[in-house]
Amino acid sequence: MEHICLLQPINLSDNTVLESRVEHRRVFNLRHCELNIFETCHPCCDVSLSHNGLVISSMMRGKKRMYLSSDTAFDFLPGETIIIPEGVSMKVDFPEADEKHPVQCITLVLEWDMVYRTLDFLNETYPNKEPPFVWKLNFSQYHFRNNRELAQSLNRLTNISMEDNIAKDALADLSLKILLLRVIQTQNLPFRSGVHDHRFAPVIQFIKQNLSEKLNIKMLAREACMSQSAFFHSFRENFGVSPLEYILDARINLAKNMLINSSISISEACYQSGFNNLNHFIKLFKRREGITPKEYRNR
Repeated sequence: MEHICLLQPINLSDNTVLESRVEHRRVFNLRHCELNIFETCHPCCDVSLSHNGLVISSMMRGKKRMYLSSDTAFDFLPGETIIIPEGVSMKVDFPEADEKHPVQCITLVLEWDMVYRTLDFLNETYPNKEPPFVWKLNFSQYHFRNNRELAQSLNRLTNISMEDNIAKDALADLSLKILLLRVIQTQNLPFRSGVHDHRFAPVIQFIKQNLSEKLNIKMLAREACMSQSAFFHSFRENFGVSPLEYILDARINLAKNMLINSSISISEACYQSGFNNLNHFIKLFKRREGITPKEYRNR
């Protein structure tokens, strides 16, 4: 297993100046993003959080229990990062937070215009020569471990945000481009596991050939010659996402390819890629890509 890299520690706020013991916030504004340092020193649950823009959040201390929309809850721990598109609601529990064991995380909120410009520049100037052959954020792979390169990029941008430097906006703009590239590279690491060399090869092939059909864990486990429980846990360990999340991402990618063809309507792209409800398709598409299918086609 790849080594997990923790971020450089940030001093906690003085308890005497805390405005709130739940998600006390320090903000550092930059030209195209803002850095938030959140601290919680009181156990609580069902805290709602939302931001306008692309969210990149990384844990420093303690543990959060995260709920993204209707997804299954997961523990968010030091050495881990999540990305969240605009418009996705977050519910957070702090089951172990207290004054002796505070929870601390950094949250960067990036302007979407800057994100799109950066991705367009990378794809036009430095095309990706490895799968998935395009520089893009993968919102189905929203929770991942920090490697050394990602941790260094997060540390660099955090330090720039907090320093008093006349050139810090320029330094931050350069660092943001590096950070986005590191996030994309880190997201794709679990998928470089040589699936065609082990038991998941027939499963991946089966998924590709049947994306427009109803798929379930029982079918996929049978293709892998495994029990449903063993298949689910082994698949997630190898690919970093659940089988159903993998299928959903594959269907979104298929729909995106169809949307490029102006003769195919958004409804046709929805149903031909395996979705059976147009509104649900639009909602999932925006959650993963940050824009609606119509906006994607217009771009």
